[in-house]
Amino acid sequence: MNGIDISAHQDGINLSKVACDFIIVKATEGSDYFNRCFNDHANKTLKLSRLLGMYHYANGGDVKKEADFFLDKIKKFIGKGIIALDWEADNNPRFGRDDTEWCEAWCNYIYRKTGIKPFIYIQKSMMNRVKSAGYPLWIAQYADDNDTGFQKTPWNEGSYDCIIRQYSSHGRLNGYNGNLDLNKAYISKATWQKYAGVKTATSSTTKPTIKKKSIATIAKEVLAGKWGNGDVRKSRLTKAGYNYEKVQAEVNKQVKASHVKSTDEIAREVIAGKWGNGEERKTKLKKAGYDPEKIQKRVNELMAR
Repeated sequence: MNGIDISAHQDGINLSKVACDFIIVKATEGSDYFNRCFNDHANKTLKLSRLLGMYHYANGGDVKKEADFFLDKIKKFIGKGIIALDWEADNNPRFGRDDTEWCEAWCNYIYRKTGIKPFIYIQKSMMNRVKSAGYPLWIAQYADDNDTGFQKTPWNEGSYDCIIRQYSSHGRLNGYNGNLDLNKAYISKATWQKYAGVKTATSSTTKPTIKKKSIATIAKEVLAGKWGNGDVRKSRLTKAGYNYEKVQAEVNKQVKASHVKSTDEIAREVIAGKWGNGEERKTKLKKAGYDPEKIQKRVNELMAR
């Protein structure tokens, strides 16, 4: 996807005339600067159905203070666009000294507060100073300062991994008479929205999933008379999404199980001659679901009394 990142330098830009997939807007710097154009640019980005991004330019000050200032200014857009930390040398005495520590602390704090993993923007030459923080990278690397439009394959593409690549600060696009930062995102719209924490359709817009009862439970209800008889039962079970044949088979199984006699009862019937003798008796007992050896043991015990 092709995109731009803008700040107050692009005050007055008509975003509807600039064709791009995403727009990343500067929100804050340090703990006291707020981009006067941020709300207007962010709102217009969303109204145009473009993908939104928001970034904080670090001054290397108190981590919590800078993070809270940023969160306060973007609060109504949290969950609507990706979040990024801009880590550069200007106005930042910590740059080149505590890169990993500061960036990781800021990103961890934002992540705990929002549940959204921020991106880290940094120049290619310093990439390895923040890579171990474990957050997605937005890397700046330019081939030159020549004017250019969106490029399909920016210079040095593929030589390192990043999610977003900024490849020019001299972008020239129809609809705006000035320089623009040009970017390429190596992810889909859906993945961008995941990084942004955009919530999917709520359960109220989808049909609720009705959990079906087990076949055994339905069979018990059938035996209790809750599903009617004959064709009425078959129709009701089918409409409710149950397999009539399977339910009926379970009903028959439960009926049969309910008529199972105790080992003592069968043993006494064996003694009374109701189950025959020898192999005939074993065969009949097995077919009826009884264990011939268990029954014979009980017969012997009863006969020994």
